[in-house]
Amino acid sequence: MKKKTTLFGIAFISGLLSACGGGGGSSDSPSSVTTPPNVPNDSISPELSDEFVPFKDQPVLDKIRDTINGNTSNDTDYNVALGHMIAEPFGDYPYGRTARLVQIYNLGINSIKYPNVLCAEVTKTDAVKTLKLKDNKDNCVILDKTYRKGSSITQTVNGNTITLTFNNVRYGSNVDFNLKDDYLISGTIIHSKTKDASGASETYKIDQLEFQRVAENSTAPASGAGFNEDSKEYLQVLNYSYSLTDDYGNGSNGSRTLKSQGTIIGQPYLADFRYKFDFNTTTPFTMEEIALNNFEHLPVEGTLKITDHYNQVIEVKQNQPKSLKATVYFNGSEITDLLWSTIIGDKK
Repeated sequence: MKKKTTLFGIAFISGLLSACGGGGGSSDSPSSVTTPPNVPNDSISPELSDEFVPFKDQPVLDKIRDTINGNTSNDTDYNVALGHMIAEPFGDYPYGRTARLVQIYNLGINSIKYPNVLCAEVTKTDAVKTLKLKDNKDNCVILDKTYRKGSSITQTVNGNTITLTFNNVRYGSNVDFNLKDDYLISGTIIHSKTKDASGASETYKIDQLEFQRVAENSTAPASGAGFNEDSKEYLQVLNYSYSLTDDYGNGSNGSRTLKSQGTIIGQPYLADFRYKFDFNTTTPFTMEEIALNNFEHLPVEGTLKITDHYNQVIEVKQNQPKSLKATVYFNGSEITDLLWSTIIGDKK
């Protein structure tokens, strides 16, 4: 299927999406590759919070792209997905955030906590709260977000676990008055967080969550891996799990462990196709304790494996304990080293 040759934004999540990374700019693809240039500058969301850590290392993307040049089995959508594939899972590391997923989760929690009682209502039944617009309202501004008629958020609390279910919830700030599209969220996020004298843990789990861009007041089209022209941009997270576990140990011999895995389906902005890839921390990323329940910024070990629907594999490995760089492999061949600072930014 022939692809458009205009610029494309890449849909980034983390986990991440985890999911939730970012990307740098790009030059034009070689003529032997029929996919559009890899230009993952534009995010699927109209805004990004401080929880979002962008990945920006274009030379890595260029080296992988150069490696696959001439391989005609990849001349459909592979280049377009490169920035997404590298960045998505790393948006999580190592702060305990899943980038856009955390942002969406917080959107739901805060909207229920601080509803606009003039146009919305929260109903309560035992441990369940549901936010929706009042019957006589077509839209409602809650905090700085505009909700539209028919959208709802349900929050269920069970001990240390909170489940949020979104149904066609519009996502995006009201500040950008030029934005004529809606970003709609549907699906469920399950969040658990515990802490005691022996350690702490935080997890996010998603069976399915989709996030797509449609024309203002349009209905979200059918979900899934099949392309739909009514969706201007699309991101779906499947079978996603993320965990950050702290074991305080005795004295200063504790450890922090990060695991993340899932499936991402993406449709870049104005593209005419969707792509799919799986990711998994085949070796969890482990950080050592410094002192008093504080942990090293760099892992002593860890491997992230990303497999696309052509069964090609990108791996990012921490080969040396606490190294400033991880090593990137493509189909078993070493491509380059990748500074952790380009993945996780300057936050700890």
